[in-house]
Amino acid sequence: MSKNNLGLLTGGLKHSHLGANRDKFGLGFQITVSNDSNATQRANGSYSWSGMFNTHFWVDPEDEIAAVTLMQVLPFYDEACTRTLQEFEKRIYENLY
Repeated sequence: MSKNNLGLLTGGLKHSHLGANRDKFGLGFQITVSNDSNATQRANGSYSWSGMFNTHFWVDPEDEIAAVTLMQVLPFYDEACTRTLQEFEKRIYENLY
């Protein structure tokens, strides 16, 4: 469920969506295809999903971590929630090594 099932296609996400025009999708998750040189992002092959009220989780098998943020805010991808998620991810990976 966490392996790319789109081949060379991208997920067709809106530009405001994290991973838009870059990430892939498996049968159950969004799969990260990221910039390998950015140590403050989850590794390639990480898989994630988001909920309507800005709940997010990801699993990074390479770094052996999983993370969850639970916010109860609409609209989906609220600007403040997106910043919170990105800062949370950045802090985790900055302090991982």
